[in-house]
Amino acid sequence: MPTLLGAQYDPDPSNADIALVGVPHSTGNGTTERDQHLGPRAVRNVSPWLGGRVHNEFGIDPWQKARIRDVGDVPFPRANDNEHCIEQITKFYKDLDRFGVRPVSIGGDHSITGGIVKAMAGPDAQTTSGQKVSLLHIDAHTDTFDMLDHFLGAERSAAHWGSYLVREGHVDASRSVQIGLRGHTRALNWLQSSYD
Repeated sequence: MPTLLGAQYDPDPSNADIALVGVPHSTGNGTTERDQHLGPRAVRNVSPWLGGRVHNEFGIDPWQKARIRDVGDVPFPRANDNEHCIEQITKFYKDLDRFGVRPVSIGGDHSITGGIVKAMAGPDAQTTSGQKVSLLHIDAHTDTFDMLDHFLGAERSAAHWGSYLVREGHVDASRSVQIGLRGHTRALNWLQSSYD
């Protein structure tokens, strides 16, 4: 079975320091027809030959320094129900947080960020000792589009996660940066929610 970076497959987070996680989710953009949910499978198929690599310049062999495991995919029994999927992501990552595991995630659309950060940062998160995190967000879109209706009814969509993470106390907006913003928007005030 292909695994991310050829890492050992082990779904038990207590056996990992770093968890490689697939998040096969597409409905944050409204539908599974966009195929982002196929990302983890595709990366598993092409990445095993990258496993075991070391960093000569820094003299680091991560495979010796940490227990790196592919813990599998976040399960989505209701894959077309975006809100349920985000809850499943948060639940899955809270389990990783409880064991002090650091995740490396392969999505999926970028609504998965909301569920992951909600579990790993801010109130009740062990990874950050209950502190908010700072984000370096590199994207064409702000993902803080509060002034627009939620896409096809998704409340925690790919377009909204940046705002709700700030409102709910997981991200410190005063120490976060967004880079690369551009694009065709449906409102002239599209940057205002990021400024706010």
